[in-house]
Amino acid sequence: MIQDRWVFDDEYHADIVHRDSELESLSRLLEPATRGQRAEDALIYGPSGVGKTATTRWLLRDLHHRAYIQSVAIECSNQTSHSIIHEVVAKHPNSGIVHKNQSRDDLLETFDEVVDAPCIVILDEADIIPDLDVLDDLLSIELASVIAITHQQVEWLARLDDDVEPHFPANNQIEFRKYNEAELVDILDPRVERGLVGNPIQDNQLEWIADDCDGEARWAIKTVLAAAELAVDRGHDYFHDRDVQDGFERAKHKIRKANLQSLPVTYLRLYELVRAIGPVSGEEMKAAYEAHKKEIFDGRGRGPVSWRRAWDYLSKMADYDLLEMPGETNSKVYQVVDKELEAPVEFDPAASVTKEKDLQH
Repeated sequence: MIQDRWVFDDEYHADIVHRDSELESLSRLLEPATRGQRAEDALIYGPSGVGKTATTRWLLRDLHHRAYIQSVAIECSNQTSHSIIHEVVAKHPNSGIVHKNQSRDDLLETFDEVVDAPCIVILDEADIIPDLDVLDDLLSIELASVIAITHQQVEWLARLDDDVEPHFPANNQIEFRKYNEAELVDILDPRVERGLVGNPIQDNQLEWIADDCDGEARWAIKTVLAAAELAVDRGHDYFHDRDVQDGFERAKHKIRKANLQSLPVTYLRLYELVRAIGPVSGEEMKAAYEAHKKEIFDGRGRGPVSWRRAWDYLSKMADYDLLEMPGETNSKVYQVVDKELEAPVEFDPAASVTKEKDLQH
């Protein structure tokens, strides 16, 4: 039944559909690069699974065919500012060997030397970057521009330095909305045709998947694959309705697990804190963070962030469907979505409390 799993992978180079206005806006910002000039910077924002990264990379591939440009795509999850700059330089097509122990200044000097054409740096999951001063560094290179891909618009812009914020004016901000049912069916149809054999989809099942996946292409695509896996495991020649029904949560669990594994250690420890104590009120969550912040940031080479910044971490995990934060800001109840989903990190909030008490005595 499953002919090609790659078709259902996030990295699969599918045709981009129902993103005409977004493509037009981004093309306008990148157009100067086709004339050998620096492209304009762009902020792309919207919920998970709506094609932000896929659309950006598709357009960059098309641009490479039409003009001499350079581009580097960086996945910012679990990265420091220094490691982002290192990866930008290491991935640049003109770079030679780049050592990890090179200083930030040396890396930027190398980057400046190798950039001999418009260079577009894609910062995916840019809202996870702990220190947005890295933008100052990247934008200091004459021909370098940045496409930042985030979930939230306002929160990210509020973190920018005054000299960087003008690089991302309203006309350079592109929102990616959720898809409607018909659009999702158009996205799923070619993947089913190329990825599955034997006509396993029954009447209206794609419409069912598209309707129930809340406008998220990634969830819909993964649900088709999950339903196929379940049908195979159960010895079915086609999708039974219970394969589809069970496929929704199976796919969502896999997406949550992948999202969780992509996060930095500090996020993972904070997630484990919520998993251990939730559901709790906002005041209880704040008190728990203050009590555990030293352990959360232990060994990370920086001091604990303020509760306001920690709240941004929590909000990011809510964007990833890892945490629930319902209600108004002052009346939120914090809890994990899947209590059984454990973060891949060694952190026991209960043990850290015991250790702290022992030290006090």
